[in-house]
Amino acid sequence: MKQPNLDQWTTGFALVAFLGLFVAPLLYLQAGRRHAPVGYVVAILTLYSLTLLYYVLWWSGYLQYVPYLNGGVELFTLLFGPLFYLYLRRLAAPAGRGPASWAHWLPFAVGALLSLPWLLTPPLQRPPLLRGGNFFALFHQALPWLALGQLLGYGRALLRLRPAFGAGHPAAHWARWLTACYWGFVLANGSYYVLAQLPFFSRSWDYGISLAMSAFIFLVAVLAFVQPQVFQPVAEPAQLAADTPAVELAVTAPAPAAGAPPAEPARYQHSGLPPHVAQEQARRLQLLMQQERLYRRPELRLDALAERLGLSRHHLSQVLNEQLGLNFFEYLNALRVAEAQELLRATSRRQRNIIEVAYAVGFNNKVSFNKAFKQATGLTPSEFRQQLTDNTDGDLLFPLTPGLEKG
Repeated sequence: MKQPNLDQWTTGFALVAFLGLFVAPLLYLQAGRRHAPVGYVVAILTLYSLTLLYYVLWWSGYLQYVPYLNGGVELFTLLFGPLFYLYLRRLAAPAGRGPASWAHWLPFAVGALLSLPWLLTPPLQRPPLLRGGNFFALFHQALPWLALGQLLGYGRALLRLRPAFGAGHPAAHWARWLTACYWGFVLANGSYYVLAQLPFFSRSWDYGISLAMSAFIFLVAVLAFVQPQVFQPVAEPAQLAADTPAVELAVTAPAPAAGAPPAEPARYQHSGLPPHVAQEQARRLQLLMQQERLYRRPELRLDALAERLGLSRHHLSQVLNEQLGLNFFEYLNALRVAEAQELLRATSRRQRNIIEVAYAVGFNNKVSFNKAFKQATGLTPSEFRQQLTDNTDGDLLFPLTPGLEKG
């Protein structure tokens, strides 16, 4: 019997697997009430980590001490395609559930049922899997190819979701990284099973699959601490209504001096957008922001917003500058700070801490949030909340953000 041992590769993969098992529950707890979409990531992370540990046991020879695991973990491959696809579909359309999700789990359910008699057989009485003509050996030999076909099918489905993550979507970059990780896993599986048929095959090439899984685990682990907002997707309409105070935000341009004609920047003197049309577009912009709160998307850009309104980039800049007296980023920050004030008024530190408020209204990090908030109110968010706490009479000690008013 081979003496079990861990080398550098198996030790490294084992550490990555334990990292995944450590991060997975933290992600789920961090998601709070909006844990449903993140649950897919947690499931992938957990299954990848368990599969990695299984490979480590097999490579190192320790699997002989836990033989009942043999032949069962391979079924996890039938879950990865549905988990990636359903998660990205949920991010693409938070309000929708799409066609019946239960159908995606049928291949795994059928595989588990077919394998159940063999898995329930005591390890010493099981027929061999790698040789012999029994049903379970044939199924086990066909399983990698069945799983690879399924992985390729879901890979194509992920590519078809790409148009839903266009410019301005808050999860666009995250969706691209996820798709790349998934396809890396598919290619690693495909190349391994193809190369395994060749005479010059080396068993160490099996590490390619584990490297692909490790890359995903590292990506999630890093983002969980560096950019956790990617795991806080845009809430569904019903959830927004429950979580967000009812407030209508409107940005108003500074009032001109009495008797003075409205200022018109020189660069827009020859614009094809008449003043009355610009006023109407400003009204549409305000209404769109009030209804859909697009400013909550950290990656929202001028081009994407202009396309949504059916305007050119130049004309939207004109509307913002002429009608609202702000540039694009000033406008977004004004709306974000206004909602942040309402959230700080409506929630306690225990319900939402400062960074959670920042992410909820569309800021990427605490530094830019503090800077924009203090510039608008003269206070940091912590000072703002503290004054609210000290103000037991409930009177406002300071006005709303300049240029913002309740509708």
